[in-house]
Amino acid sequence: MRVTEKKRPPLMTPKRWKVVIVLAIITFGLWFGFYFREIQSPRWSEEKAARDIALATNLIKEVTSINKHVWEQTTWITEGIDQNDRALYLFHKDKELLHTIDASVTLSKESVKSNFNKLKPEAEVIRLSPALFLNNPAWELYYSETVDGTKRYYYDFYTFDKEFKLLNSYKLPTKTGP
Repeated sequence: MRVTEKKRPPLMTPKRWKVVIVLAIITFGLWFGFYFREIQSPRWSEEKAARDIALATNLIKEVTSINKHVWEQTTWITEGIDQNDRALYLFHKDKELLHTIDASVTLSKESVKSNFNKLKPEAEVIRLSPALFLNNPAWELYYSETVDGTKRYYYDFYTFDKEFKLLNSYKLPTKTGP
C-alpha cells in the first residue's frame, strides 16, 4: 500500500528559489565590484600620483583632465586651471616637469578635430589626445581610413600650436605576426 498522504514537502519551494537567485545575484555583483577594483587600482594609483605631482608644482590649482601617453617614453599630460583661471597643459614624467603650455597658444581639441576633418574628411578619428613627440608637445591623432576596401589605421602627430603642422605619420600594418 502506498502512502500518498504523508508526502514530504519539496526542498526548494518557489520562495526559496527566489531567495537563492537574489543571493546569487548579490554575490556576483559584489565579486565583480571587488574584481573591477582590483584590476583598476594600479591605474588609479598611477593617476593619483600624476595628479599629486601636477598639483605639487603649484602651477595649477585644479586638475580638469589627466592623460597617460606612452610613445618614446611614458609621460603624463595634465590639463588644469591655474590661479588666474587660465587653462594650462603640464607635460611631466615621474617628478620632472618637461613643458608648461598655456591653452590659449594651442588649438582646442574640437578645433584640432575639425581641422583634421578638413584635411581628411573620409577618416574616422578614434582618439585625439595631447602627446609628447620627439620631446616636444604634440597632438596625437589615431584614426582609420578605408583604402581599397581595407580598413587601415594611422597615428599622426601635429604641432601643439595654432599652426597645426604635420610632424609625422605612422601607418599600422593590416596584419601582424608571421
